[in-house]
Amino acid sequence: MQVVFQMRYSYFGKSGWRSRASRDPARLFSEERLKKRAYFFEKIALASLASQQDEDFKLVLLSSAGLPEQHKTYLTEICNDTLGAHRTHVIFRPPQKAGRCFRKHQHETLNTEDYTAQIVLDDDDAVSSDFVDVMRREALAMTSLFRAEDDYCYLSQAQGLSAVFDNGTCKLLHRTVPFNTQGLMLVARTQTQRNPFFTAHKRIGQRHPARAIYGRVPYFIRAVHDLNDSRTMFGDDLVQPDEMADVTARFPMLNALLADHAPIALAAE
Repeated sequence: MQVVFQMRYSYFGKSGWRSRASRDPARLFSEERLKKRAYFFEKIALASLASQQDEDFKLVLLSSAGLPEQHKTYLTEICNDTLGAHRTHVIFRPPQKAGRCFRKHQHETLNTEDYTAQIVLDDDDAVSSDFVDVMRREALAMTSLFRAEDDYCYLSQAQGLSAVFDNGTCKLLHRTVPFNTQGLMLVARTQTQRNPFFTAHKRIGQRHPARAIYGRVPYFIRAVHDLNDSRTMFGDDLVQPDEMADVTARFPMLNALLADHAPIALAAE
C-alpha cells in the first residue's frame, strides 16, 4: 500500500470549482500572488507533511507548464529540500484536467504497489502529524474487505480546524465536515481509472462507496485567507486557550505559524 498526496499549486487547468485567479494566467502567475501562495505552502502544507510520524509517503505536486521559470525552480528545490527528492514528484503540465495528470503520473511512475491511497491536499492546508499513520491503517483495513478487482472506497476524517487569517491574526475554530477536500482519501488499485479530482466531493457519500470517520481530535486544518482558490465557510466555535497545547502537538507547524500571526483565542486569555 503506497500513500500518495496529490497537490495542485497555481495550476492553470480544470479541477472542480475555480476562482477568478485560476481562470486568468495573468492573475494566477502574478508575483504578488505567487509570493503569498509560497508563504502558506511552506508554512502550512509542506510543513505539515514534513512533520509526519510515518514518513513513508509520496507527494505529487502539479503546477503549470506556464509557471515562471524561477518559481518552477523554487517548487522543485523547496520540496526536495524539505521532504527529500525520493518522496517528491514536482510536475508541470499544460492546461487539462488535473485528475488526468495525477492518474497518468501514478500509472507510469508510481506503479510498483498493488494499491494506492490517493490523498487530496490543497497547497495551503495541513494534515495532522499522525495522518499518514492513521490513514494507512484505515486503508489497509478497507482493502481487506474488497472482493472484486475494481473495488474502491473513499475515506474522510470529518473532524478538523479552520485557520482564519485576517489583519495579522490567526483565528482557530473547530470544524466538522465529512468528505471535505482536506485529506480526502481514495483507496483503490494503483492502475485504477479513478481519481479524487474526478468527482464532486460534496456528493461522494451519495455516489460512491465511502466512509466518514468522526471523532474528538482534529486531523486537518483548512486555511481561510484572501487568496483562497475555493469557497470558504467556517463556524464560530473557537479553539480555547486550554486546548492549544493539544492542537499544536497534533500540528507542530502551528508553532511557527502563530509566531507570525497573533492567535485570537490566546489573546483573549
